[in-house]
Amino acid sequence: MIMRNILILVCFGLLFSCKNDNQAGDAKPINKILKTDMSTPTDPAKLTIPSACEMITQEKLQAIMNTAGISVRIKEANDPANPKSKSCFFQWEDPNTPNAGILIQIQTNPVFEDYPQYISNFVAAKLSEGETVLGQDKAIKYKKFAVGETVGAFSHEQSRFYWSLGNDYLFMLALNLTSLNESKMLSIGEKIVAEINNNFATKAAK
Repeated sequence: MIMRNILILVCFGLLFSCKNDNQAGDAKPINKILKTDMSTPTDPAKLTIPSACEMITQEKLQAIMNTAGISVRIKEANDPANPKSKSCFFQWEDPNTPNAGILIQIQTNPVFEDYPQYISNFVAAKLSEGETVLGQDKAIKYKKFAVGETVGAFSHEQSRFYWSLGNDYLFMLALNLTSLNESKMLSIGEKIVAEINNNFATKAAK
C-alpha cells in the first residue's frame, strides 16, 4: 500500500504538494557550501540538482539496512516535465515487504516567483500543521528529527522524512519497509539522511 501510494504520487509529481496553502574534487564540509535558513533564497534557475541516484551507494544502503549480499536495483524516477525535481528508487527483495525499498527526491522551489520562502517554511509547516491526505479528515502529524545541524520532519505513519538544506533545496525520503517500528525507522532514516547530506555536499561542490 505504501509503495503504491508512492508510485502514484511520483507519477503525478505530487510528493511535495501535500502542504497547507497558508504555510507553506574533495568534498567540502557541508557548512562551507550550504547556506543557513536565514540566507536569501537563490533563483532555482541558477541551481543544479544532482542525480538523486548518487545520494547513496548500494554498499552504504546495504550496510545501513543490514542486507549485505542482497542486490539493490537503482532506477531514476525523474519527471521530464519537471526539471526542478529529481527522484530515484532503490529497491531490493525482502521476505517481509513486497517491493521493499526507498525513494529519494530532491527539489528546488517550484513557486519561487510567488513564494520565495517556500523551502525554508516547508518543514516548519509539516511540524506545526502536519500533512493533509486526500480522504482523511485529520492531518497526519510529523515529529522532529535531527541529523547534525539538519532538522527535519518525520512521520512513521507516512514512512517519510522531509528536510531542507538552506533555502534552496528540499529533500524527501520515503521508505517502503512495513516491518519497521517507529524507533527503528527513525534510526535507519537518520543514517540515510546523513549519507544523503554528505553526498549532496560532495556533488554540489563540483
